[in-house]
Amino acid sequence: MFNLHPPMVHFVIALSISGAFFELLHFITRKDIFSNASLLNFLLAVPFGWAAWFTGHKQEEIVEDFIKNTHAYSLLETHETIGFIVAVLVTILAILKLMSSYRNVKALNLIVLLVSLITSAIIVYQGNIGGKMVYIYGVGVKPVMEGQR
Repeated sequence: MFNLHPPMVHFVIALSISGAFFELLHFITRKDIFSNASLLNFLLAVPFGWAAWFTGHKQEEIVEDFIKNTHAYSLLETHETIGFIVAVLVTILAILKLMSSYRNVKALNLIVLLVSLITSAIIVYQGNIGGKMVYIYGVGVKPVMEGQR
């Protein structure tokens, strides 16, 4: 079966972090083009955030029996929990950004910027955990999952 988790994850990473970058540029320059770019990125990140969580959950069901009682399993559980948190944060971020685009209030703009930077940091941490699972423990890698390692 084709694993959709990696492409979904990479979209939410790119869109969320790009959105935060555009939000920072908007905060510094006050140019509407950066505000519009961040809004578009955050809105597009929402379905990919939930798709990444859903496909990750499906992959977890496939691999968890192979790694029970290992450090990789605890990483997997943490990764799944943070994945859900990221999906929720990206959704909240998109809603906040929509609100700030209709009401140009400095405090709300600052909240959007802070939430986008915090979300980006959590996404980087989440990616680090996912990378450890694959590159250190081989989770989801065919030879490891088949016991041929």
